[in-house]
Amino acid sequence: MNDNTLQPSPPPTSEQTAQKQHRQDKREEVKEELQEAIQESYEILVTATTVFPFTIFRDTLTIDRAKLTITQKAFFKMGEVMSIRMEDILNVTATVGPFLGSVKIVTRVLNNEKPFEVHNFWREDALRIKRIAQGYVIALQKEIDTTQLKTPELVAMLDELGKDDHN
Repeated sequence: MNDNTLQPSPPPTSEQTAQKQHRQDKREEVKEELQEAIQESYEILVTATTVFPFTIFRDTLTIDRAKLTITQKAFFKMGEVMSIRMEDILNVTATVGPFLGSVKIVTRVLNNEKPFEVHNFWREDALRIKRIAQGYVIALQKEIDTTQLKTPELVAMLDELGKDDHN
C-alpha cells in the first residue's frame, strides 16, 4: 500500500466540540452586541442644522445614543464629519443671542486644543442641544443605564437633567 494515501482524521473529542461551540457562541454574542450598537446609533436624540444665509454651506450637529456627530460642509458634497463618543464629552455650552446661538463642546481627547464650536444655529436649537448633551454627560457620569428607556422618554429626561436656571 502507498504511504501517501489520505487517512481519515479521527473524530473530534468532546472537548474539541465544546471549544468549537464556545467559539460559535462567543461569535454570536459579539454579533448581537454589534447589532445592538448599530440599532442605537439610528436612535437620534436631537439634531439641528445651522441657519442659511448665515452659513452658506450648512453644518449639522446630531446626538444619538452613542455619539455626538458634527458635519461641517465646506462646499457642495464636500465636508468633514467628526464623531465624538458621549463618554469623551466633558462639557457642552451654548452662547445665544436674540435669534441665533452657537454650541461649544469640550472633550477629553482635545489635548489642550480649542473646543469644538458650531455657530449660527437657531437660538432654541442651540439651547436644546446643550441641554440634551449636558444631561447625557451627567447621566453617564452618574453611571445611569439609559438603554431601557424609549427614545422620546430619554430625550425628555435628558433635556430636564441638562437644564440650568437660565434656560
